[in-house]
Amino acid sequence: MKTRIAIVALISFFAISCKKHRVPQEVKTLNSLEQLTSGNERFLNGKSIHPRQNKKTVLENQDGQKPFAVVITCSDSRVSPEIVFDQGIGDLFVIRNAGNLISDIDMGSIEYAVEHLDTKLIVVLGHTECGAIKAYINDKDGAYKKHFNHIDNIVETISQENEEIEADKTTPKATNYLGAINANIQHSVKLIQDNPIVKEHQVKIVSMRYDVHTGKVIQL
Repeated sequence: MKTRIAIVALISFFAISCKKHRVPQEVKTLNSLEQLTSGNERFLNGKSIHPRQNKKTVLENQDGQKPFAVVITCSDSRVSPEIVFDQGIGDLFVIRNAGNLISDIDMGSIEYAVEHLDTKLIVVLGHTECGAIKAYINDKDGAYKKHFNHIDNIVETISQENEEIEADKTTPKATNYLGAINANIQHSVKLIQDNPIVKEHQVKIVSMRYDVHTGKVIQL
């Protein structure tokens, strides 16, 4: 009797596991941006399907990759694109650093995904409660210049963004936290838009913001 119960339990476990990784037919027909937005909806509603997160997918991708989107986002541990967009192995080409900034190395990574992996969607994903933006807002009269550490380099980079300068003219950054986040996102988007390789390949570029309080991603 105990053996029979154990066998039934084991079969049920494998059935549930297979179901979890099964991708609904309607999801397969969505375009790249829709795949991200619908994935975030699943995540928000507690209905994540965790697609392509198994050994089978590892083997399918071992000889190459074909990510459908590039995501430039922050290194913040609360912002994990594969989780908040409910995607799997080989789906997203993710570039992360504090403040979702675009250095030459980051731009080179974007060019690689566009030119060699034929990725047609680029997302710049900023987020609320961003430590890099908070450091920029709390910086008083360029105090970062007095410390000469690498964190100060992040603050300096953000402070020199044209979008941040213009936003600060309209509303002082100390009272415009969300505006500063959005300006930072838009600056990275503008840099990518001006890239000749991205232009040549006619890649769609989208700005998004993730809310660490709710888990929701919105398009700006």
